[in-house]
Amino acid sequence: MTVTSTHSKNPAEGWDISASAKADAGEKIARVQIIVNGFNAYDKTFVPAISAWQEQLIQKGQYPGDNTLQVIATKDTDDDTESDDSWS
Repeated sequence: MTVTSTHSKNPAEGWDISASAKADAGEKIARVQIIVNGFNAYDKTFVPAISAWQEQLIQKGQYPGDNTLQVIATKDTDDDTESDDSWS
């Protein structure tokens, strides 16, 4: 499974966050979580499980300030794949 995340400065406030996950052959995505600065900003379970996912969250995090981003995609076999990012 491939999990990616990016961030860009929102002109109004905070940061915009884009995240995506793509399952490899024979895998499915059962759940995705996005955690921004230690707080759960997104948590969705997919029934039935899916093979690709993407989401954009607007005006998250702090500007100026230190920020952390964690995207966790859980396979239908309960294995997690993560993408971590941090910036100031």
